[in-house]
Amino acid sequence: MQTRPYTASPLLSGFALLGLLLLAACSSFPPATFPEAKPGATPAPSTSPAPANARERAAAALDEAARKASPADQPGLQLKAARAWLQAERPAEAARALRAITASLSASQLTERRTIEADIDLANGQTQRAWQKISAIPDPTGTPAALQYFESRMHIALAAGRPVEGVRAEMAAEPLTANASAKRALREELLSLLRDARSRGVKLEPESAQDPVVKGWIELGSIAVAGGGTSLNGAADAARWRARYPNHPATELLAAALPAGLPMATQLHKLALLLPVSGQAAGYAATIHAGFDYALQQLPADSRPQVQVYDTGVLSVDEALRNARNEGADYVVGPLTRQEVDIAAASSPGVPMLALNFLSTGHVAASGMSQFALSPEDEAREIARRLLAAGQKRGVALSPTSEWGTRVFNAFRQELLAGGGTLLAQAAYIPNDHDFETPIRSVLGTDQSYSRRARVQDVVGQKFEFEPRPRADIEFIFLAAQATQARLLRPQLRFQYAGDVPVYATSDAYAPEGGVANQDLDGLILPAMPWLVPDSGAAAALRTTVAAQMGDNTVWQSGLYAFGYDACQLAIAIVAAGRNTHQVHVAGLTGDLTVGADGRVHREPAWARISRSGDLKLQVGSGDSGSP
Repeated sequence: MQTRPYTASPLLSGFALLGLLLLAACSSFPPATFPEAKPGATPAPSTSPAPANARERAAAALDEAARKASPADQPGLQLKAARAWLQAERPAEAARALRAITASLSASQLTERRTIEADIDLANGQTQRAWQKISAIPDPTGTPAALQYFESRMHIALAAGRPVEGVRAEMAAEPLTANASAKRALREELLSLLRDARSRGVKLEPESAQDPVVKGWIELGSIAVAGGGTSLNGAADAARWRARYPNHPATELLAAALPAGLPMATQLHKLALLLPVSGQAAGYAATIHAGFDYALQQLPADSRPQVQVYDTGVLSVDEALRNARNEGADYVVGPLTRQEVDIAAASSPGVPMLALNFLSTGHVAASGMSQFALSPEDEAREIARRLLAAGQKRGVALSPTSEWGTRVFNAFRQELLAGGGTLLAQAAYIPNDHDFETPIRSVLGTDQSYSRRARVQDVVGQKFEFEPRPRADIEFIFLAAQATQARLLRPQLRFQYAGDVPVYATSDAYAPEGGVANQDLDGLILPAMPWLVPDSGAAAALRTTVAAQMGDNTVWQSGLYAFGYDACQLAIAIVAAGRNTHQVHVAGLTGDLTVGADGRVHREPAWARISRSGDLKLQVGSGDSGSP
């Protein structure tokens, strides 16, 4: 995974400039800031160019001081020079300074040297190697090297995708800081690193920790707004977080982490919502509208835009967009169907918009158009990426003989093969059938066992008991299926001796209203909306609030309700970001949402396993087995 360098905290960033003044007083330097580097890169041989800035001059001066120092003082100065070169973003020079050390080092100095070596690896993009090195250093608590060690460990852990370890390192560093100001700076740095890890695709899952302080940090990192941004529901999110984690050390950062409302300069005034209020899709539209409206009501009244709904069940898309533009809308959300989105893109709407579907292949987005969809193809790609990350690269697939099945299977296959995976076998099943024995035997390879049994029985002239075995190299089964077919396929896979193989499916395989019938899906792993997973943190907490307000009304229980809620959140966030849509991040009810360069919203789902009771259970980690 490509990682980004960490950034020194504001409190500490100026210390490298004062290197010469601190030689006598300091035993360590602040965390270094590193330039981008490709993973696996090795430091280039240093040609020691002339220092170009104050940090480099300070590091060069320390080098010179070390050369002139007595043998007793030289090792300490050489270590300081190495740290200063790191602070100057010159890891090759830092490595050279370490190589120059020939004298014996004290235990504390040896810890400092090994910490710098790990930081050099991080600077060069070798994050896992850096983590291995920092993890091998004995706990130096009680030594002068301890604070630097724990700060470096925090940075390396977050860069290596280990948020729990990063938080624990910060917690160990806090008691070693000099004062309250330094402690706050350390907490701010941790929150920044957590947000940065999230932006690189690291899953921040509070359930991965037992310590409530660690859990609180990870949950705050998962919902905190990026620098300069705002939160649609910041006040409510902050209140829920504070209620779950009273007296948490991050409480002092809440106002900055979850700022409520929009800056007045970027407020929406009039928003057009294009939905098929009448016609065949009216039920879907009503649920989306309900979620959208609930999200809108979370805004302060003085910053809440006026919303005008245009019925695309009656109006053409062109006419609805023309009316919205003429009536002063400064943003459009919708339309809903793919065909309508294609028309909208071609009609030059003249108003920025968030379409509620993806464009068809070959169609080009209009200027200012973003696209948000609950795409099964995207989920199939997410499954392939998760399998590859878990090292599960060889497997089989089952998909229906339908246009939908072909699209979903092709998306999964392309992503798997592009990442170095192997599809051992694939079989298509007829959706209206109830017995899928033939395609299942085909992909599992058990049909060969049956054939061998038949040949042996023909030779010996009698029948005998046997247990067919699926091929031994299957590491996963990918299942493209709607809920009805999935509830038939999953038990039949078990019957065909594939019960221990992890089975993955898109969220279409699970119908929340399925009730006890979902018990047949026991063990199925899928990308799910946080809104539908009971233990998914902030989304689950909001669901509890909505449930208390709306009672048995089934509208809010649908994933389309979450889709409407997130459409509102995205519209607000995109407007607030102006042209910098790459900065948009919404911890949504449908997943973790970001906007790509092409305007498409990327949705990082929660991962869930269906339990024996038929409920979704949050799945932590990616090394999943097929059995509960």
